[in-house]
Order: sequence, then structure tokens, then C-alpha cells
Amino acid sequence: MSVLSTAASLTVQAVLLSARWAGRRRCLCLEKAAGIADHSRRAELEARILLLEDALALRDAHIEVLERRLGRSGARRPYEPTERLRILWLCEYFRIPRRRLRETLGVSRASVHRWLRALHKGILGRRLRREAANRTPNRIVKLVWEVFDQNPTWGRYRIAMTLWALAVFVSPSTVRNLLLGPRPERPPRAVASARKHRRGPVRIRVNSPNQVWSLDRTRAYRWGIWPTWVLVAVDHFSRKVMCVSPLYGSDGGWVIQALESAFGRCGPPTEVISDRDPVFTCQAFRDLLRQWGVRQRFGRLGRHGSIAVTERAILTLKSEWLGRAALVRGADHLDRLLRDFAIYYNGYRPHMTLGGAIPESVHTGRHWQRPQPSAKTVLGPIERRHFPDVRITAFRAAA
Repeated sequence: MSVLSTAASLTVQAVLLSARWAGRRRCLCLEKAAGIADHSRRAELEARILLLEDALALRDAHIEVLERRLGRSGARRPYEPTERLRILWLCEYFRIPRRRLRETLGVSRASVHRWLRALHKGILGRRLRREAANRTPNRIVKLVWEVFDQNPTWGRYRIAMTLWALAVFVSPSTVRNLLLGPRPERPPRAVASARKHRRGPVRIRVNSPNQVWSLDRTRAYRWGIWPTWVLVAVDHFSRKVMCVSPLYGSDGGWVIQALESAFGRCGPPTEVISDRDPVFTCQAFRDLLRQWGVRQRFGRLGRHGSIAVTERAILTLKSEWLGRAALVRGADHLDRLLRDFAIYYNGYRPHMTLGGAIPESVHTGRHWQRPQPSAKTVLGPIERRHFPDVRITAFRAAA
């Protein structure tokens, strides 16, 4: 307790002691007036006047407390220190019992006990405030804002999982509250509300990498006019993008060439899941799978054994990557965008289904554990990689 708080506490206690003595003198005067009221009519009237003045003073004090409580706007607000001292003075002066505080002054008995307890501790502020043990450090708050400034389209889960990859635990709700609050050491900034969590499709149970791939095609537009097919293949165990390759033709030969290149680079899976697109049901595609010893399955979106995982990766490719590029300037530019997307998606982007882990670390079997809620310190250097074509800066712990 500081010297200033101790002095203020002693001053307030002295004021309350003087109120207690003034209240005793008031009681003695009332008893004396009541005792002499029987001697004459004049003395009786003087005693009544004294008692009525005392009751009127108590009523005026009640009105005063209520007016200061409501204020000019009529909205309820916490008591100021001077108002608390005034209420404690009235309690001692009029000798108001604790059980009658609410009906007399409109103050609960618990509030008065809390004020007195704070007074003995030397705390004269509005309320007893303690700093939370899990308060987010200012450095982590600045890091959250830095990630958001570099990637303003990211939601709270993406930012939280990015910090998890740095071995710092910040919950998605904390990220939302920090971004909706004022910027540290800067004026507040209006931020869009956090995205709501949406339940995804049913997962396919797999036990190891390269066990199940799912395939699908999507369109990308060069110069905003010419459509180009893109083949996307995702490993169900690690959520790693195994193939994201442009197809400069609509026939199955381009799909076979891209998929065979992915098999040679990453190794063939045990099974592949696709829809019933003609390029995935033609005889040449079946011969390719038979040559590599891969079984084929078919599924529908949102159902068990479907291609929902690849559909989600395609949505990420379109909304978070190609949609942020100003313009796809020809085939070479599209090739570079797709290569950078594979690097970003596999090596930097945390995945919600994996609990915040990066697909590349899960695919290679590297140990990763979600940080504990008490982890509020960055343990090592941070690796930042900027992708200028889409204006995204990725974060991860340096190797």
C-alpha cells in the first residue's frame, strides 16, 4: 500500500469517526427532547419539530443519493468516491442498520461492505480491479494486428492458428476481441466482424499420408476472359495440396499428364476419390490408375467419401489467392501463381481441421503441439514471406 493511499484511508476513517460522534450527539438530543416533552405543551411541540426535522433530513439525504445515482441522463452508473463517502457518512450519522440500507438509501448491504473492505485496504478507486492472469501481452497484441494488417481478409481462426504455429496460444475469440478493440498505441480502427464458425463436411478416416487423395477440376481465367482448367489434388490425411496444375486443354490427356507428374513427384496414393466428370471416368484415366496400382472411388459433395476436402481447397484457391490477384497475365503468370499457392498452402497456412498445424509438417510427420493457453511468449525468430502477386504475408516459426 502506498503512502498516499494510507493517508487517504486514514482521512476517510477520521471523517467516518466524526460522523459517528455527530450521530451520537443527534441521538442524545432526540432523547432529551422526548424526555422533556411531557412538561409543557410548548416543549412537546419543540420536540415534535425536532423529530420532524430529523425525518426530513433523512428524506432529503435519500433524495440526494438517488439524484446523484441517476444523474442527469437517467442512466445508472457506478458511484464516485465522493458519493461513496457521503453514503457512509449518512449511514453513521443516522445510524441506519445494514439490513435497511436498500429501503432507506437505495444501496445494497453488499456494496457498503465492499466499500469498507476496500477502504481498509487503502483502495479508493471506483472498484476493486485486478489484472487478469491470462491477459494478452502487448507484444502479442501488436503481432495480431501485424498479421491482420498484412492479411485483412483473414478471419479470427486463421490469425489464431498462425500464432499457434509460432508456439503462442491466442484463442479465436481473443483475436476477435483484440481486433474489435482499440489498436495498441494507435487510434481505434473499424474492423469487420469475425467470421462465424461453420461446420464442415464429414471427414474420411485415413491413417497415414498418401493413403487417400481427392481430385477435382476448376476454372481460372487468364486476362479475365480465357478460361483455363486447373487440376487440384489434396491428401486427406495431411490436407496437403499434392497437385495444383494448369490444364491448357479440356480433354483427359492433360489430366493424365498432370496426375502422372504428381505421382512421380510425391508417390502414388492407395486410393483416389473424384466425381463422375468424364475426364475421371474415361478409359485412359483408368489405365493410368491401374498402371500405378491406385484404386478409384466416387463420391458426392457433403457426403461420406466425397470430394469435399478438394472443394474446400479450390474455394481457398479462388477466394484467398486468385481472387486477390489484380489480373492473371497469361500462362506463365498463372503457373507462378499456382506454384506460390502450393508453397503457401502447404508450408505456411495453418489448417483448422488439423488443429492449427501446417499441412507440410503433418505430411512429413514433424511433431507439432498446440500451445497451452499460458503460452504468451514467442520462443524463436519469426519467418515472414511476402507473396506480392496476391499481397499476402505469411508467418511461421523459423526452422
